[in-house]
Amino acid sequence: MNGRQLALVVMPPVLTASTWWAFHMLTVRVGPTAGYLVGFLFYWLIWCLALPLVLLGRRGVIGAFRNLRFADTRPSLSSGVLLLLPLVLGFGYAFPRAIAEASPTIVVVSAILALVNAPLEELLWRGTYLNIFDESWLLGYAYPAIGFGIWHLAPLSVIPNRAPGGSASFVAVSVSLGLIWGWVALRSKSILWTSVAHILFDFSGLGGRLYFR
Repeated sequence: MNGRQLALVVMPPVLTASTWWAFHMLTVRVGPTAGYLVGFLFYWLIWCLALPLVLLGRRGVIGAFRNLRFADTRPSLSSGVLLLLPLVLGFGYAFPRAIAEASPTIVVVSAILALVNAPLEELLWRGTYLNIFDESWLLGYAYPAIGFGIWHLAPLSVIPNRAPGGSASFVAVSVSLGLIWGWVALRSKSILWTSVAHILFDFSGLGGRLYFR
């Protein structure tokens, strides 16, 4: 195992611990709303952007989004179905409830957050792992999907999930999404389509509501 691979093996627990600390420290120092946002900025800039740039380089980061071809016709069809399943859940269940109490400002802020968060998360949890562990199904696909789900315990520790099942259900859904998006990225050799699906799914929950409570 080389240095880049070792870094990605140890990354999920280190990321989760450091972001857990950041969210708690920042919410105490600057308040829950600002602290929550700055906690995500720490996650996005250090973990989702800087680490892939170090491990893949600028060309590798750009290349992760470029390949638009699926492996063959059947995976393209099945991947499209997989990408639609979370969106049916998001826009069929979460979005109608969220939009009923959302202002235009919340809608715009939610769109901006989705456009920032989704591609950066796809770059780290799908693009970087699949690039560096291109011959390991376990470490390139399954392991980061689990890490993607568990990391959400950090922001959930300061703003809990109020849906049925609490943090456990949120993590379980996140792992499932990681497996779905990871499979599509694995088959398509690209994180372009998973980024689009991730943006739409994030937007369906109108996450901007957290900052206007």
